[in-house]
Amino acid sequence: MTNNNGLGNLDDLFQSAHDDGLTDKTMNLVVSNLNGPTMATAVGAPLDQLASNDVTLAMNIIDMSGSMMPYASDLIHAYNEAYLEAMRGSSAAEDILVSTILFNNQVYLLHGYMPLLDTPPLTRSQYMPAGSTALYDAVAGGLTNMVLYAQQLRQSGVMVRCIVIVYSDGEDNASRQKARDIRRAAEELLKHEIYTLAYVGFRQGGIKQSEVQELANRIGFPEVLTAGLSHKELRRIFHLVSQSTVRVSQQGGVSSVIFAP
Repeated sequence: MTNNNGLGNLDDLFQSAHDDGLTDKTMNLVVSNLNGPTMATAVGAPLDQLASNDVTLAMNIIDMSGSMMPYASDLIHAYNEAYLEAMRGSSAAEDILVSTILFNNQVYLLHGYMPLLDTPPLTRSQYMPAGSTALYDAVAGGLTNMVLYAQQLRQSGVMVRCIVIVYSDGEDNASRQKARDIRRAAEELLKHEIYTLAYVGFRQGGIKQSEVQELANRIGFPEVLTAGLSHKELRRIFHLVSQSTVRVSQQGGVSSVIFAP
């Protein structure tokens, strides 16, 4: 089975994933999302254009539902400046590949995995909050293309670490995917120790830390942080994620706590 998204022969990737110990807990989720929007251009840079044979895949899955509208400009600036630009100034810049997904009631792949130095900024024409929250669909799609791309890299002799950060201000209310299926896959991926799964809960309207923790638990994401939606708080959280991503890349292994100060 071949495709046009840069991942090559999917049958080979599936066999390789099974050989590496991924079971139906993960692969069933992957199969159910093969035709989803995150697979259209999963790879933004082919293998022969990678600058390193030791890379960190950094995926951002960002809520774009209607409740995020008042904070759109601040989030865009925080993502571009406190995340992308901050990492570009690090010694790990050539080792980081970035992919970003936006979601409301639909899931949009902003771009597949691209070298950090070539990653385009987020713009107001792309980040236009509206609609409801298909968080589970977005996470399932993101895990699908990350699992397959990571497998392609490993097949080619590239060392890889994978970081997924979900940013959301509320509960899922629009997905076709089930939280339990994502959780099963997440729990298996975490056992392989190249994956870090983290959830940022934007607190508004009195939402409590315990409620954010419960939202993360539903999809099996163990690293949890809460943040406000002010300009200062958005910059803080995106900067913290950039520091953590650089640290994971420089350490040559997955940090047990990505949100360590």
